[in-house]
Amino acid sequence: MLDGRDMRIAARVRRHGYAGRYPYDFTIRSRLPSGNPTELAKIVNGEGDWLFYGHANAAGTGFDLWWLLDLRAFRAVRIRHASNGYPIASGDRVNTDGTCFKWFDTRSFPREPPLVLATSGPRSTGPSPWHA
Repeated sequence: MLDGRDMRIAARVRRHGYAGRYPYDFTIRSRLPSGNPTELAKIVNGEGDWLFYGHANAAGTGFDLWWLLDLRAFRAVRIRHASNGYPIASGDRVNTDGTCFKWFDTRSFPREPPLVLATSGPRSTGPSPWHA
């Protein structure tokens, strides 16, 4: 977590190789074997204003793809999704180390409030490979 002047910016960077496979999806850790609070729990509980989500490049010196996401918009949609059944494309994955994460497709979020504040890549086209 990085502290800005009047905001907190969470950061998550994926290893190289995922940007081409999942160019519209972002993941947030949702369970740890230790039972410690996860990124998702912290975000849902109101921590963080923005999320910088990036995919590292092959050299590890920059990013193939990145987004700046508004976590207030994310929380608002999660509340609407829970109460109204708003159709956010998401799902769960389990890693071999026992950690779990949720994936979210940026294309399935409503235009208002905007989730994606800035990106180095595509905004929307085509289905997400997670949805198979």
